[in-house]
Amino acid sequence: MTTMEEPDPFRVPEESGPTGRGTGWEPPGGAATVSPPGAVPAAPPPPAAGVVPAPVPVPAPAPVPGPGPATGAVPLPRQQPYGPPSYAVNAPYGAPYAMMPPGPPRNGLGTASLVLGVIAAAVCWTFYLSPLAVILGVLALVLGVLGAARARGGGATNRGAALGGLWTGAGAAAIGAVLSALLVGHLLQVIEVESEAGSELLAGAGVTVRFEDGLTVTMPEPQLSASGAIATVEVRLRNEGSDAAGLGGAELYVLVGERELPGRDVRLETPLPGSLDPGQSWTARYTVTVPSGAGEFGVDYAPGRDYAFGYWRLPLPGGAGEESGDGERERDRDRDRDNEDTADV
Repeated sequence: MTTMEEPDPFRVPEESGPTGRGTGWEPPGGAATVSPPGAVPAAPPPPAAGVVPAPVPVPAPAPVPGPGPATGAVPLPRQQPYGPPSYAVNAPYGAPYAMMPPGPPRNGLGTASLVLGVIAAAVCWTFYLSPLAVILGVLALVLGVLGAARARGGGATNRGAALGGLWTGAGAAAIGAVLSALLVGHLLQVIEVESEAGSELLAGAGVTVRFEDGLTVTMPEPQLSASGAIATVEVRLRNEGSDAAGLGGAELYVLVGERELPGRDVRLETPLPGSLDPGQSWTARYTVTVPSGAGEFGVDYAPGRDYAFGYWRLPLPGGAGEESGDGERERDRDRDRDNEDTADV
């Protein structure tokens, strides 16, 4: 039985063909000359005349590897970016509300502050309206503070008007307060009786009572009517001072004994002027209903609202008043004598 020999895969192939062509391949251009190891390669031939040599490509630099993890180090896992919360969010009840558009600016406080501040600044220089300027100025100050706060919060757009009213009101209130204090002092100032008669002592008929500003007042004896039911009381005024005397608001009260007669029984027949210039005189006449049995009048008189009261005792014609007056003066002297004795004790 013939046994077929299997080919040996590790056997060196046999050369076939000419020497140097065992593999059947040769470089282009003929057989290549193999340089021995260590030999310097020959320089390439120069290019032919008129031929531009092709550029030699420059190889790109190799990338430099970055620092890697140390040997044996375990890289940390990358942190995940923050996302929506993992827990469930409660949904709002019902349908979501629509965004309401912003309303118009509320500039009322700032505008009111500016208006009040301007009015207060206009009246604060007037003497008799200065208290009104204080009130308006304080209101303008308060509204200006509130208006500026609203504008700072975005609810108003007139912060300048609010600040203008604030400062205008504050200045007007300060000026008005000073003038108001002077006004109160002026109103409370009272012109006192300078003479002894009319203040410490009761002035009689025809006795002149003098006030501190030079105004003098004289009351003669009252005149009775034919029936004796009406008495006429004359008040003679003369300004002997250097300034005008204001006679507005003059008051006269008549007393019989301890009883004051009602206003309907005392009537002014001759009106008084508003003021009396230096050197001028004026006579005012009052008619008084005489009660039965009256012998004299006690008169309290102030020639103007700025004057203190002077006091008179006027006997009525007929002698009864004089006797009654004498008896009253005697009782006054006895009372003064008793007071002096009590003081000595």
